[in-house]
Amino acid sequence: MNMSRNLARCPYYGTCGGCQLQHLPYDEQLSLKTKMVKESLAGEGLTGVEVKPTLGMEDPWFYRNKIQFPIRAQNNRLQMGYFKARTHEVVNIKECYIQDPYLTEIAGIARKIMEERGLTAYDEKSGLGLLRHFIGRSGYQTGEMLLGIVVNGRGLPAGFTVADEIKKHERLMHRLVGRHTDYAELDRPQKPKIVGIVQNVNLTRGNTILGVENTNLLGLSFLMEKLGRFKFKIGLNSFFQVNPKQAERLYNLVKRLAELTGKEKVVDAYAGIGTIAFWLADKAAEVVGIEENELAVKDANRNIEMNKLTNVKMTAGEIEHQCPRRADVIILDPPRAGCSPIALARVARAEPKTIIYVSCNPQTLARDLRLLVKEGYSLEAVQPIDMFPQTDHVEAVAQLRRKAGAS
Repeated sequence: MNMSRNLARCPYYGTCGGCQLQHLPYDEQLSLKTKMVKESLAGEGLTGVEVKPTLGMEDPWFYRNKIQFPIRAQNNRLQMGYFKARTHEVVNIKECYIQDPYLTEIAGIARKIMEERGLTAYDEKSGLGLLRHFIGRSGYQTGEMLLGIVVNGRGLPAGFTVADEIKKHERLMHRLVGRHTDYAELDRPQKPKIVGIVQNVNLTRGNTILGVENTNLLGLSFLMEKLGRFKFKIGLNSFFQVNPKQAERLYNLVKRLAELTGKEKVVDAYAGIGTIAFWLADKAAEVVGIEENELAVKDANRNIEMNKLTNVKMTAGEIEHQCPRRADVIILDPPRAGCSPIALARVARAEPKTIIYVSCNPQTLARDLRLLVKEGYSLEAVQPIDMFPQTDHVEAVAQLRRKAGAS
């Protein structure tokens, strides 16, 4: 495939490791992602499968509703941004063309405030230093913003006043976005406002970004967002699709491929805060969400109550142990590592007539599809969808049907 080259829009492109495909015209990015999915399937012997063209965005910029900036020190200055490609050296990001600009600007403001307070950055080698990550989440429909400061210690010195200072700079955030000529194209129904700032404690030495202990420094511990006809409370630790416009397309696709009639028992495995479960509820008799993250289950149950969904319930645990004995349709939406062989065997044992597999990793998707085919399922079609424009990541949705007489 011959690829043409564009001049990348972002000044950090090539240094920052966040994007890999900005140099390609968008239609060529989509073609490349379709090819990636086809090659992954072929690598597992899944040939002759229809892989449809990747569904792209009308405007593939400023789509991310979440940032997770590592914080490090260089020459006694705090660095906050993304890692350089294949390193853990931080690029101090002042603008980004794939994420919400309001999050970018408030992160820069927070960095300056924390630096003026003399707060130290975490050092991976020694395990010393306080500030690990700055987290930002935004509701594109509601305008609500939730911020998080991840610390390597029991608390952030003067954390409440640091949070208050960040909140006081909300108007500056608005002005900075308004002055940037490239941000003039933003289409936001609500002007963003900070509704909460949370301190998260992470004392581990690994690469896990968030710990489980949260303390409210200011306002709420969650933000509200709307997706389709549903409202969601989203906490700092909750999984929620980072591209809300494409998320609706993704969930509509899952709903169409599930081919529900209103009589089915549906299992939504790796359910997160229940977004897919909610999306299918009006076309199913019963939807059971299974999620191992107890904080996400707590959020999901609040959202079930808020949206008055009487036929949806959430179960805390792993699909390996919580999968029902029988189900009509099972949705799999695992992390990048995919499903374990035990999980796939339990899913097949439930004998669903249809399995819909949603994946952000073509390699593990192909691996798991091959195992499900061995369990008696036919792979009908695969539809890639571009949830992550300008990057080399691609989401894909696969539809499998149980073969007649499979046991």
